[in-house]
Amino acid sequence: MKYLISSEGNSLESSVSSHFGRAPFFLVYDDETKALEVKTNGDGVDPHLVIRDAAKAGIKKMICGGIGPHAFQVADKFEVEVCITSGIPVAKAVELASQGKLPVTKEPTMQHHHEHGEDGHLHRH
Repeated sequence: MKYLISSEGNSLESSVSSHFGRAPFFLVYDDETKALEVKTNGDGVDPHLVIRDAAKAGIKKMICGGIGPHAFQVADKFEVEVCITSGIPVAKAVELASQGKLPVTKEPTMQHHHEHGEDGHLHRH
């Protein structure tokens, strides 16, 4: 199976990032062929399009520490299951996900980080 993982680094030994959209790297890993593709999250990279493109390439599961409403909508639209964990190595997270041992979320786990005001309340722009 192919997985899309938010990662703190560019290898399977890196830790799963705590927030999908803010992850320094996105890893696409196929646990059958052991193929690893690394995408750097930076200028010009839209995390939502990373989900869309990964889904079109056959990804069925995402692994991340948390996911905002917009990214979750994209994952849901493309029928990508979102597994939640962070702070453990990517390889371990993939192993646990393949065994069905990671929690699966049916809704966003955090608000979009651009919508919060200084008072901590949600604001629409």
